[in-house]
Amino acid sequence: MKLKPEQEQDAYQAIQELHLFSGCPDEALKAMVSRLEAREVAVGKVILMDQEIARTLYILSKGSVGIWKRMGGEKQQLAILEAPNFFGERSMFEESPASAMVKANEPCVIYALGRAQFDEVAVQYPAIVEPIKENMALIRKNRITPSAAPKDNPE
Repeated sequence: MKLKPEQEQDAYQAIQELHLFSGCPDEALKAMVSRLEAREVAVGKVILMDQEIARTLYILSKGSVGIWKRMGGEKQQLAILEAPNFFGERSMFEESPASAMVKANEPCVIYALGRAQFDEVAVQYPAIVEPIKENMALIRKNRITPSAAPKDNPE
């Protein structure tokens, strides 16, 4: 579903703020925004299940989500991601199952980008692939440790 004009502006601003897309041409970011789907998520709603292969990148524009993992038989919240941020990158770019469950901690606005839509942009703007891979490696290194404060920006 095509975004409304005010959603397009919001999504574009959210994408620009994410380190994941640093080094990507502006035209490529706009092409991604044109392919996004908007979702409003209520408190407590599960957005991504642990071990799910959604092939979707979720861009958190408003609100916050909890990252949950079953450890020792109990579900534990490992981290909180606050907007602007993203999740689902593992399922999206590596086609690996999600490593944790993601659940809304408060009302959220999320923009979803499916793998097929990303691939369309990557074909049109191949220069985005390498910067995104490099940025993702830095970000994931920062997110690996559950005790570390979750941040999009590795600096």
